[in-house]
Amino acid sequence: METHHQFAVSVNSAPMKGEMSVLFSGRGKPVGGHYIGPAVHDHYLIHVVLAGEGVFETLGETYVCKAGDAFIIFPDILVRYEADKVNPWQYMWVAFTGDIADASLSAIGITPDRAVIRDCSLQAMKKLFRSVRSSIERESFASLGNMEASGWLRLILHEIASQGEGAAEHSESTAGQSRSYRQVDQAIRLLTLQYGQPLSIESLAHQLGYHRAHLNKLFKEATGLSPMQYLFKVRMKKAEDLLGGDLTIAQIASSVGYNDPLFFTKQFRKWSGRTPTDYRRTLASKM
Repeated sequence: METHHQFAVSVNSAPMKGEMSVLFSGRGKPVGGHYIGPAVHDHYLIHVVLAGEGVFETLGETYVCKAGDAFIIFPDILVRYEADKVNPWQYMWVAFTGDIADASLSAIGITPDRAVIRDCSLQAMKKLFRSVRSSIERESFASLGNMEASGWLRLILHEIASQGEGAAEHSESTAGQSRSYRQVDQAIRLLTLQYGQPLSIESLAHQLGYHRAHLNKLFKEATGLSPMQYLFKVRMKKAEDLLGGDLTIAQIASSVGYNDPLFFTKQFRKWSGRTPTDYRRTLASKM
């Protein structure tokens, strides 16, 4: 089934860890009604609408976005966005990560509950996004291209902050659906932050002050997974990252919430089809 009339993406082959760094950037024209989510991302993502309309949902609020509007997705926050069925949007996007990203966005007034910016300059934005893609498409000196792309990313943030100054939008809706969405988002953030702790659906529901069955139902409706299935996914992805380092299997097991290394090995094999040791060998062979 066709999802886009047009779609192009450029991927950074040399992103740096720690520093704010572009991961990929692209441009697309989805078909009417095409949607993404509800889902969470592990990176930051800026979309700038070029034409048409669509809706962006985050923290239980719904925003109608049109040409010149930008919406920002934060890591580990449940979002959904959908192209209008009659007049579907076209947009550009840039994904990035980095230890200073959250503070940088907050400093210019962009936070998870103020994540929609109105009336950005499309002329300026198009030029900046083209520059980002050109930088990460460099066939030689990829690290220099990464550095250059990071500079263009900062100019995009500057442009958003200056052109949309004071326009970060925050909705005051208190509908029941919004409250339910916030409950799920709180649960996701707790699981993402506390994956190394011994968690259960009972302890999670207790922390949030919700009934166990109610929380489980809302979570599954929003994500397609139960809270414990989601926690398993978070733990395994973190374990994959740690297996690229120097920690022992026992240390990694403990870091992602498993006191028994043998049980962790069984769980990881269930996840990846390989033992942690085999997975580590595969990683080493690719370096």
